[in-house]
Amino acid sequence: MSKEFHAIIVDKSLKDLSILNQLHIIGKIKDGGWELFKISVPEEGIEETKKLIKENLTEGSWYYHFYNENGSKLIIVFREKTFETDNNPENWDEIISYGQSINIPKEQLDFCPNTFAQEKY
Repeated sequence: MSKEFHAIIVDKSLKDLSILNQLHIIGKIKDGGWELFKISVPEEGIEETKKLIKENLTEGSWYYHFYNENGSKLIIVFREKTFETDNNPENWDEIISYGQSINIPKEQLDFCPNTFAQEKY
């Protein structure tokens, strides 16, 4: 099993887009007015990458998430709080409640993709 994680970063969520130059981008796509970047991070680089992105999140209701190949580990990072879980939605109630408390619509709290097989780009 790979010790690699992927994450999806939305361009508009970042104060400083130049931090993308410090990340290993493995895919990108435009979705409406947003550009989404898929990054790859080795497991041992998660903490440093979380810190870099979290420090550059814009004000507002943003989050990003890391996931491993099979979804057995899912790390959801909000500006003020981080959660670790897996890809089973039955385990997400606290995370969804927190996201809604900071005005993120429930439909945006689907944490998808959460396995490599679900990735579309």
